[in-house]
Amino acid sequence: MSEYMSISKAAVYLNVAKSTLRNWEAEGLITPLRTASNQRRYTKEMLDEVLQGNMKAAKPKKLLTIGYCRVSSGHQKEDLQRQKDVVSRYCEVNGYQFKIIQDVGSGLNYKKKGLTALINMICKKQCERVVVNYQDRLVRFGFEMIETICQANDVELVVINQTDNVDPNSELVEDVLSIITVFSAKLYGKRSHQNARVIQESKKLFSQADSEKDSAQDS
Repeated sequence: MSEYMSISKAAVYLNVAKSTLRNWEAEGLITPLRTASNQRRYTKEMLDEVLQGNMKAAKPKKLLTIGYCRVSSGHQKEDLQRQKDVVSRYCEVNGYQFKIIQDVGSGLNYKKKGLTALINMICKKQCERVVVNYQDRLVRFGFEMIETICQANDVELVVINQTDNVDPNSELVEDVLSIITVFSAKLYGKRSHQNARVIQESKKLFSQADSEKDSAQDS
């Protein structure tokens, strides 16, 4: 009588990842049995056919690792290059075949070209992992949502530096101003003089706070 294996045991038997078995199933290369609770079950004979090549099921080529780098504005080119250097070095040290996707835009903008391309690759299982230097380089808010999307598609998400990347004098301020701009526009209208005044006053407050902080540090 044939021994029935779970997907975990079958993956070990074939020395492949569980996601590989799922991909083979999606491509019609192997059809596991199903239990009453819809769990996959494989027989030794079924797996041996794969090993012997009778089903012409070759191990899929290794997927790319995607390094994602982002800055908020064009004048941060040096920071963008530093991110790319750190991410590239990490991938090289770990022997990953990789490509870099970069964006210039606020961490609150979820429609950036690079981020959209990255999410599409994750959802289509076209990459093995995503590597970022800091968590907020991916998105300012909603990181857990991206993490969940990665987990659902068997994509590893690597954050090289776990410490917060907070610079109150630059990107964080720009993101807060973006939030103020959005809510002010909703309240007063995009072309309203009141809207423009709120934004200008907010910028003055941030500038004043920075000046007071610098004075305190110098004293």
